[in-house]
Amino acid sequence: MATRIPLILILSLLVSPGVYAQQEYLDSLRNVFRTERDPHKKIDAFYEIATDRSFDNPDVGLAYADSIEDMARKSGYKKGMAMALHLRGFTHEDKGEYDKAMDLFQQELDIFLELKDLKEQATALTNIGSAWSSMGRQDSAVTYYLKAMTIDEMRGDSFGVSLHHNNIGAIYSDEGVFDKALEHFNKALAMRQAMKLERKYAQCYSYLATLYGRMKHFDKAEAYGKTGIEYALKFNNHSLAGIIANTLGSNYNDQKKYAEALPWLEKTVEYWQPLNNELYDTYAFYNLAEAYAGLGNASRALEYADKGFEIVKRLNLDFQYELYYKVYAQIYEVKGNMQLAYDWYKKYVAVADSIFRQDNTKKVAQMEAQYQVQKKEAQLVKQQLEIEKQSGQKRIILFTSLGLLLLTVATFQYFRSKQRLKQREAELQARLNEAETKRLQELDAVKSTFFANISHEFRTPLTLIMSPVEQMMDGTLKGDVSKYYRIIHRNGKRLLHLVNDMLDLSKLESGKLKLQVATGRIDAFTRATAGAFESLAARQQVDLIIETSAKEEVCYFDRPKLESMLSNLISNAFKFTGEGGKVKVTEEKHGVNTIFTITDTGIGMSPQQVEHLFDRFSQTTVSELQHGSGIGLALARELAILHGGDISVQSEEGRGSVFTLTVRTDKDFFKADEITSEAIPIMAEPSYSQLPPEPSKSEMVTPTSMHEVLNSADLPVVLVVEDNPDVRGYISDIISGTYKVVTAEHGKIGLEKALDQLPDLIITDIMMPEMDGTQLCSHLKENEKTSHIPVVMLTARADQADRLEGLHTGADDYLIKPFQAQELLARVKNLIEQRRKLQAYYRKTISGFAMPPGEEQSLEAKFLGKVRAAVEDNLDDENFSVVELGKIVGMSRSQLHRKLTALTGFSPNEVIRNMRLEYARRLLESKSGTVSEIAYRSGFSSPAYFVKCFREYFGQTPGEIS
Repeated sequence: MATRIPLILILSLLVSPGVYAQQEYLDSLRNVFRTERDPHKKIDAFYEIATDRSFDNPDVGLAYADSIEDMARKSGYKKGMAMALHLRGFTHEDKGEYDKAMDLFQQELDIFLELKDLKEQATALTNIGSAWSSMGRQDSAVTYYLKAMTIDEMRGDSFGVSLHHNNIGAIYSDEGVFDKALEHFNKALAMRQAMKLERKYAQCYSYLATLYGRMKHFDKAEAYGKTGIEYALKFNNHSLAGIIANTLGSNYNDQKKYAEALPWLEKTVEYWQPLNNELYDTYAFYNLAEAYAGLGNASRALEYADKGFEIVKRLNLDFQYELYYKVYAQIYEVKGNMQLAYDWYKKYVAVADSIFRQDNTKKVAQMEAQYQVQKKEAQLVKQQLEIEKQSGQKRIILFTSLGLLLLTVATFQYFRSKQRLKQREAELQARLNEAETKRLQELDAVKSTFFANISHEFRTPLTLIMSPVEQMMDGTLKGDVSKYYRIIHRNGKRLLHLVNDMLDLSKLESGKLKLQVATGRIDAFTRATAGAFESLAARQQVDLIIETSAKEEVCYFDRPKLESMLSNLISNAFKFTGEGGKVKVTEEKHGVNTIFTITDTGIGMSPQQVEHLFDRFSQTTVSELQHGSGIGLALARELAILHGGDISVQSEEGRGSVFTLTVRTDKDFFKADEITSEAIPIMAEPSYSQLPPEPSKSEMVTPTSMHEVLNSADLPVVLVVEDNPDVRGYISDIISGTYKVVTAEHGKIGLEKALDQLPDLIITDIMMPEMDGTQLCSHLKENEKTSHIPVVMLTARADQADRLEGLHTGADDYLIKPFQAQELLARVKNLIEQRRKLQAYYRKTISGFAMPPGEEQSLEAKFLGKVRAAVEDNLDDENFSVVELGKIVGMSRSQLHRKLTALTGFSPNEVIRNMRLEYARRLLESKSGTVSEIAYRSGFSSPAYFVKCFREYFGQTPGEIS
C-alpha cells in the first residue's frame, strides 16, 4: 500500500509565511532592518526574515524568536511579543511537540484579543486548529477553523476564507469524507482564481491531486498534480512541488505501476533534498522502497527502507512503524527469506491489532459496566428476598419456643396463678412486639439511608452518561464530542468500580471474600502504588513525598486488596488537599505488622465527621466528606480487618489529617489455603477508579462561536456551582451561548462569586464540600444583595425530605439527576422570564413618587424601600449620584447596578432621574413655582435639560402640566 503525506501535514505549508518569500523581497527586508529607526517596523521586518530562515531549519527559529522577544520587550511592542510566540509555536509544531505549540499559539491569541486585532486573531485561531489537527483531534481543529473563518468573512478577507476552506477540506479528506472535501477544495480554488492569486494556486491543486488519488480517479489526480507542480516551481516553492510529486508516485504504486512511479518519487527526493526535513524524507523513502520491491529489486528497496526506518526510530514516529514493518515483510518476501518476512509481518499485524484494540476498549468497558450494574441490581433483590425469608423463619422458631415455655409454666401452676399468667404473657408479648418493631425500624432506616446514598453515587455518573448520549441522539450536543466520549467512558468505569466495591462488601459480610496472599517486597510495592499518583500531584500542584523502610524485606500480603486500601487513602488525601499542599506516604515494618501512614495538609475534619468516617454513606457526613468516595473508606477498613489490621485517623479542621493503615504481613497469620506460591509482581499504577476525574485542558469549557466571544457581556449571567468538574463542564456546555457562564467549585466559592457578580440565576448541586447547596441557598436568600436571584438545585438524592429542605431554604426549582438538557434549559429560561415579569411590579414601587410600599415584607421590597427613601431625601441635591446611593444602601456601584436592573429593569441613574421627574410633576400640579424653580428643586442643574427629560418621560412639557 503506497502512502501519501496526510493533508494535515501539508497544512503547515499553508500557515508558514516563509514558504513563498522571494530573494528580492528578503533583500528589501534586510535593508529595512538596517536603516529603519522605528523599532516596531524593524521588528516587523526582522520577523519576516526570521520566518523565512527558520522554515527549513526549525532550531534556528527559537534563536530568532528570542531576539524578537528581546527587542519587543525593550520597545514595549505587544504585537512583537505575539510574533515571538508565533515563531516558537511553529518551531515546536515542526518538531512534533504539539502541546508546547498549542500553549504558545493560545498565548499569541490572548495578546491579539487584548489588542482587538481581528486579522491576527483569525491567524492565531488557525494556528491552534493546525496544532489540534496534527495531534489527531480533527473535531477540535474544525471548531477553530470555523471561528477563524467567521472573523475573516466579517473582515471581507477572501484569501483568508479560502485558506480555511482548504484546511477544513484537508480534514474531511483525511477522514474519508470525500464529497465534503471536494466541495471545500473547489471553493478555495475558485476564490483564489477570482482574486487572480497565481502564487496561491499550487496548494489547491495539491489538495485536489491528493483527494482524487484517494478516490481512485488517477487521471484527474495526475492532471491536477502536474498543474500544481508548474505553479509551485514558477514561484520557487520546492517543498510543495515535492509533496505533489510524492502524491503522484504514490498513486502509481497503488496501481502497481512501479516503473512509472519511480520518476515521480526520484523528483520528490530532488525537490526535498535542500530542505533537510526528515519527516518528509520518511514518506519518500517508504514509497521508493515499495516501488523497488514491486519491481523485484530487493537490494535497492532495502537501502531506502533502512534510511527511512532509521529516521522513524530516531524521531520515534509511532504512526510510521506500521508502514515500515509491512514494507520490510514485502522486501524479504522478494528476497526469498520467508522466515524474516514472516517475522516482520507479525510485527505489522501486532501494531495494527493494537490500534484496533484501542478503538474498541471504551465500547467494551461501557458494555461491561452496564452488565455489572444490572447483575448487581438483580443480586440485591435476591438478597432482600432471602433476608425476609430468614427473618420469618427466625420469628417462627422464637414464638414456638416461647409458646412451649409458657405452656409448661402454665401447666405447672395452672390452678394457683391462671389469671396472673395470662397478664404476664400479655406484657411479655407486648415487649417482644415493641422490640421487634424497633429493630425492624432501625434496619429499615439503615437500608433506606444506604440505598438513598448509593443512588446518589449512581446518579451523578449516570447524568454524565445518559444526558450527553440523549443529546447526541437528537443532535443537540454542543462542544467537543470526543471530550464527552472520554467523560462517558470514565464514568462508566466509575460505575463499574462502585459495583465491584458493593460486591466485595457483600462477600465480606457473607464470609466469602478470601485473601490470596503471596510473597513480595513491601517497600517496592509502596513506592509503585504511591508513585502512580505523581502525575496527579503535578497536575494539582501538590507535593507528594514517599518514604519506605530502608530494609528490603520480603513480606506476605494480598496485592490487589492492599492496593485498593492504600490507593483509596492516598486518593482521599489528594481530594481534600489544595494547591501548594503536601501529601506524605510512609511505610514502616514493626514486628509482624506493616504500618502505612498517609499525611495531608488539607481541610481536615471535625470530631463528629471522624466519628462517622467509616460508616457506609453516613447521612451526617456524606455531603461534606465522603462525596465521590462511595463506600471506599468503609470497604478499605473491612479489608484491613480481614488482613489482620485496621485503619485509624487523626484530624483537625483546617490543619489536615493523618490516616494510619496497619496490616499483618507475616506468614503465621494466614491460613495455608490463603497462601499462593506466586511472587507478587510490582504494579505500575493503581486502579484507575481510585483516581478522581481528570478533565484535560481540551475539556475545559470555552465559547463555541465568535458571536459568543464578542457578545457574551450582553447575555444573562448564570452561576454554576458544582464540585464535580465533569458535571460542571457539561452544564456550562448546555447553557453557554444562550447565557454567560460563571463557575465555582463548591458553595463557599459560589457565594463569593454571587456576591461579587450578582448573576441573573444560580444552578447549584446540593452535596458539595466546604459549603453544600442548601447552606449556599440559605445564605443567598438571607442577604439583601442576592435575595432576588433565582436558584435551581441539582441533586442525586430524590427523596421528599431533601426536596422539602431545599425548597424551605428558598430554592426556586429542583432538578434530579440524571436530567435532560432541554429540561434544564427550559427551567432556567422560565425562572429568568418570571423575574422579568416581576420587574413591572417593582418598577411601579420604585418609580412612583411617595408611593406607599406594598404589604409584602420581602428583602426585595425592603431594599427598594431603602432606595426610594434615600433618593427622596436627596431630591434637591443635584450632586447626589449613584456613588452616594450605593454608600447609603451598602453596595458597590456595579452591585447596585445589577441588583436594580434585575429587579426593576431600570439602572440606578434612571431610578434617580425618574423619581426627580415624579417629584417635579407633583410640584407643577400644585403650582409650587416656576418651571426653572421646580427644575432646581428637583435636583436638575439645567432647566433646558429638565424640560428635555420631562418631555421624554411624560410625553408632555412642564408648561403643559402647569
